[in-house]
Amino acid sequence: MKQEGIYIGAEGKPAGYDIEYTPNQKQPLLVFCHGFNGFKDWGAFHLMAHYFAQNGFQFVKFNFSHNGTSPEHPMDFVDLEAFGNNNFEKEIYDIGAVLEQLKKEDFATCLDFEKVFLIGHSKGGATALAYSLAHQEIVSCATLAGVLDPLSRYGKVNDKQWKEKGVKYVVNGRTNQKMPMYYQLAENTQKIKEQLDIRNLLKADKRKFLFLQGAKDPAVPVTEVNLVKNLSNCTVAVFEEANHVFGASHPYESAELPNDLKEALSQILKFFQSL
Repeated sequence: MKQEGIYIGAEGKPAGYDIEYTPNQKQPLLVFCHGFNGFKDWGAFHLMAHYFAQNGFQFVKFNFSHNGTSPEHPMDFVDLEAFGNNNFEKEIYDIGAVLEQLKKEDFATCLDFEKVFLIGHSKGGATALAYSLAHQEIVSCATLAGVLDPLSRYGKVNDKQWKEKGVKYVVNGRTNQKMPMYYQLAENTQKIKEQLDIRNLLKADKRKFLFLQGAKDPAVPVTEVNLVKNLSNCTVAVFEEANHVFGASHPYESAELPNDLKEALSQILKFFQSL
């Protein structure tokens, strides 16, 4: 069964979520966090939801409140001002807001809030990890092409041009929109740098984590996993032919998961089931 809803995210901004779940069965909850320039309905994410829902998890995916979409336009970047003002602090808040909203809904009796797992893709991987590492009630977190050093990537407060102009732009290759990134992102990343010091936080954590990375990823280099591969509580798997989205695309027309993504989800499923 699938149901859509609205939660109130950072700064009171509404955003959409959806849940695919099995009614009348209390099962573990899996929450998925999309990445930069992403949204909950991108590409093959609906097939990901179905995969986990068919294998014993209630699956929730949501739009970050400041990802540039709106509840009325969940797949279009209609609010570039919000996009430019997004940051990790807001995204971490959003995860908590989604969980609180789910506890209020009619289907909450089907969700085992003592068995909550997170998956994050790309930049969403950093956010999912930061939330998990600050909330010991989360059983585990897995990342797909996860950003594991958000401080060096997004916290460049010494970027003189960015600071002087107050904004820099990234062109969305799919929509050709110039996506603003305001300097506040660098400032906020530094403001909460202790929460984003992922490697050191992982070293002090007793839970187990999974990191999946494509060797042919142009956005997050395969060397990113070097930060965690030697930590005893971290399992790393590199997919030699996988790109940043593990073979998916948007729009995604096939009814079947791409091979790399299917294998990645299979590994996540087995990992989470073992905990």
